[in-house]
Amino acid sequence: MYEMVNEAERIITNPSCPITEFGRMLHEGWKLKRTLTQNISNSSIDEIYDAGLSAGAVGGKLLGAGGGGFMLFFVPPHRRQELRIRLQKLLCIPFAFSNRGSHVVVYEPEEVYDKSLVAERSVVYMSERATALSGSLL
Repeated sequence: MYEMVNEAERIITNPSCPITEFGRMLHEGWKLKRTLTQNISNSSIDEIYDAGLSAGAVGGKLLGAGGGGFMLFFVPPHRRQELRIRLQKLLCIPFAFSNRGSHVVVYEPEEVYDKSLVAERSVVYMSERATALSGSLL
């Protein structure tokens, strides 16, 4: 796995290398990590990861430890809405890369990070709400 660090750096620093290769590398890392121990994942995490892949993610990575964490997916822009719809029961937290180094981060759902995310969230969560309302009207 250590060798993958150099390969990942090569991918993200080489403008002629498709960035989707980074997503493929995340997937290879996930598969490799799962061979180390059965405690890397469980059926719930596997279900989320498989749903992400089937909805267009190229790869993913489990972040965090112990009793909680995050699933990071590398998803081409044209497939992101499909992924959000597929995983709509999970909280989508937008992020951006930074070169500032370590700093305290607070997630504030009302803050607009990316206007396209707001529009996509509205579609996803409003359709879920409409489904719930129509179900209650029956």
